[in-house]
Amino acid sequence: GRSATSILLQVVLSSVGHVARVTSRVVALRLMHRISLFSTDEVRLQRIVPAVTSLLRDAEATVRSHAIAVLTSVLSSVVTFPPSDAQVYPRYVFAKAGHLISDPALIVRVAFAGCIPALAEGSLRFLDVSHSVMLYETVGGRRPTDHAAAGEGEREPSSSDAAGAGGDAPPVPADGPGPTPGQDPG
Repeated sequence: GRSATSILLQVVLSSVGHVARVTSRVVALRLMHRISLFSTDEVRLQRIVPAVTSLLRDAEATVRSHAIAVLTSVLSSVVTFPPSDAQVYPRYVFAKAGHLISDPALIVRVAFAGCIPALAEGSLRFLDVSHSVMLYETVGGRRPTDHAAAGEGEREPSSSDAAGAGGDAPPVPADGPGPTPGQDPG
């Protein structure tokens, strides 16, 4: 299982920087993509993403275009990540891939343009999760059920509550927002 995948990934990662043929680097990218399907999120973020981003500066346009597609796919498959990786998009991915928008090769610009929607969705997902974690930590790490158990009757705002309010929205009652006192519910 996992150990065989790790060994295969290590062979690919060790080899990709030393191959001379363009087709060999493209095959390496495809292998990294396939291996990522069977890897943990930690392996994807800590080992595969850095290897793929290094190929975004390859001398061959074909390799660069495959690299952005593989990078996008690998990042899209990440489900969980540590808080330390919450800023991976703005601080790492966009910093490493930003030059592709003005790449001299049309094939690279087209590949990058095709990946922008998925990169934006992934970035938003990472941002939402990181904001949720920050909000959770800000309110003392208490779960909504902790308030109910303490008899407070209110819940902590979720990430969707704080999304448009900058995180300083008042708590919403557990039964959801309702009519204000004195207002007709119907």
